[in-house]
Amino acid sequence: MSRAIKMEDLSVVIKGKDVLKNINLSLDKGIFLGIVGPNGGGKTTLVRTVLGLLRPTTGTVSVFGRSPESLLTEDGAFGYLPQQQNIDPNFPATALDIALMGRYRSAGALRWPGKKDREKAVQALSIMGVEELKDSQYSQLSGGQQQRISIARALAGDPKILILDEPSTGIDVVGQEDFYHLLKGLQKKMNLTILMVSHDIGTVTTYVDEIACLNINLYYHGNPLGALNEKVLTSLYGKNVDVLMHTDVCDKCERLRK
Repeated sequence: MSRAIKMEDLSVVIKGKDVLKNINLSLDKGIFLGIVGPNGGGKTTLVRTVLGLLRPTTGTVSVFGRSPESLLTEDGAFGYLPQQQNIDPNFPATALDIALMGRYRSAGALRWPGKKDREKAVQALSIMGVEELKDSQYSQLSGGQQQRISIARALAGDPKILILDEPSTGIDVVGQEDFYHLLKGLQKKMNLTILMVSHDIGTVTTYVDEIACLNINLYYHGNPLGALNEKVLTSLYGKNVDVLMHTDVCDKCERLRK
């Protein structure tokens, strides 16, 4: 299996402060990776280095054997959903308008999206189960609907790697369950490599293939259940941490004990 992402001795220093320190991580193509850790632990910085938006201070990162910067201008490399999407709530954009934004790189900055671009945008909305909302005003939709449309925008460019930074923010618990199931389906259907930043270690372990536990240093990378080790949790969050466990995870842990 080919490597999608490889980091070697990667460190990032911002304003004299270590944000990431000596990160070594390899990720195979088609894997769903959850990145967990405390606020300020470097999760967003890590994905920004993968995207080529931030260069390491020392060390290297490669994506499919190339520098991330060299892939930024190419179609089909990354689909990205940032924490802050910067969409003006007063801007009268439809769901289809938002999804079409994911085709701008293909269309070119000075070219109006064509028939193929619209077809790809509608297809992405359909994959996310919100095609019927294509003519609805984005700002009038629920948080869960907006999130699905925003991911459709990321998918419209036919990415090989989908990067999601806290994608379940603003979605209720039931909606989160459906959302994570949807991501698993996307992974398999589209053979996507997925990086998802999450604060919810108790739930995310149920859905991802691998998990990376990050707090400036990388304390663990591997099987999701290994992240629930007391030593790992203490390194991430300090002592006396209670983790709210998802039922499926608890069942898995119980089976491992037997």
